[in-house]
Amino acid sequence: MSPNALTDDLRRLIFAIPSIPHLEALLLMRREPQDWEAPRLAQRLYLPTERAAHILADLLAAQLCSPVEDAAGAYRYAPAPETEALVESLQRYYSSHLIEVTNMIHTNSRPHSRIREFADAFKWRKRKP
Repeated sequence: MSPNALTDDLRRLIFAIPSIPHLEALLLMRREPQDWEAPRLAQRLYLPTERAAHILADLLAAQLCSPVEDAAGAYRYAPAPETEALVESLQRYYSSHLIEVTNMIHTNSRPHSRIREFADAFKWRKRKP
């Protein structure tokens, strides 16, 4: 299978991402491993600070980042190892299929339920045989 293949897990993840800013924040935090606060994320993504704060809260709920202990309001990209592999696949796929991924996210936009789906997408469950 090609490293840029759209697997079932990757497809489910993409459809669970609530918005393009969520996707961009996730990939930015992965690409630049450092402490991220809402004002800085907002500046980098050209968003209002309040929106960036909500995105960080959603990433935290999805267990993709964790709070920095000694810095209030700061977060670091910190997914579980199996989730990291999926996010890496997402980053590779998005880099070569930007329009397809963007359309997938926009097509399935139900804002309120999408946040919960996004968080749930990273909860690994045993698959039934």
